[in-house]
Amino acid sequence: MRAGLRVLATLLACAVSHAAAAEPVRVATLLPWVADALERAPEKATLVAMARRDLHRPPPEGIVDLGNPHSPSLEQLAVARPSLVIGDAVLHGRLRPGLARSGAEVMLVESAGVDATFESLIAIGQRVGAEAELGSAVEEARGELQKLALDDPVPTLTLFGAPGSFYAMTERTWLGDLLARLNFRNVSTGTPGDERYPGLVPINDEAMATLRPELLLLVTHGDPTRIRESFDERVRRGGPWRSVSTSAGRGVHALDPSLFATNPGLALPSAARALVALLEGPAPVAAQGDAGAAP
Repeated sequence: MRAGLRVLATLLACAVSHAAAAEPVRVATLLPWVADALERAPEKATLVAMARRDLHRPPPEGIVDLGNPHSPSLEQLAVARPSLVIGDAVLHGRLRPGLARSGAEVMLVESAGVDATFESLIAIGQRVGAEAELGSAVEEARGELQKLALDDPVPTLTLFGAPGSFYAMTERTWLGDLLARLNFRNVSTGTPGDERYPGLVPINDEAMATLRPELLLLVTHGDPTRIRESFDERVRRGGPWRSVSTSAGRGVHALDPSLFATNPGLALPSAARALVALLEGPAPVAAQGDAGAAP
């Protein structure tokens, strides 16, 4: 009788243990591209909280809003009761102690380049038990990127616009690395200046005077119309900014923030296709005339 009860108790304990192990990992992420990736394995990971991908738009209903990804709400994080918090090693490293106070495991990943992003996704898949789902998605994305590389290099200048300032983006950013892989040649490589933010170098008139890009890309976290207006205002003053605009025979393009403001993760091939598409057809008249035509 006692032996039978012990066997029954053991079986029940195993059943409970198995059920607990099978429950999805409760994930909070400060990186929207991680949230997108985890949608491929909902039975392995439940997204309970996330930072906003757009500061004017909260997460979907049922997911706790952590607010600004640069300064997420630790109070709301505690409310969500995650078992795993995922953030960026550079952006959120200083926040690790506060994130850990939620009681969750803190996983900080690298995302400053294409390979780093893909390797981070594989590591996340391993952590939540979704190796197969995220691993296959990463391999598919890698294959797509290889097919999109240009045959001939295109001299390119990529500027990140912040209030009152422009920064040259280097290969030490995810976008700079993606452009290099696609054979867009960064003409600002070696531009002097203090790298106040990782991968961003302040650019001034003296530096601009040395650059001759065929393609000029403008990136911002906000309204792309405003960054284009700010750039055009500098061009109207003449000098090196006008010269750079005139040299950009393949166009001056303000990139869509929904795809280029932050790392798109598994959507990197979509970003790559959008970049390559900028080279299709004749150069826009605006790139050759409107921004640089003012006296």
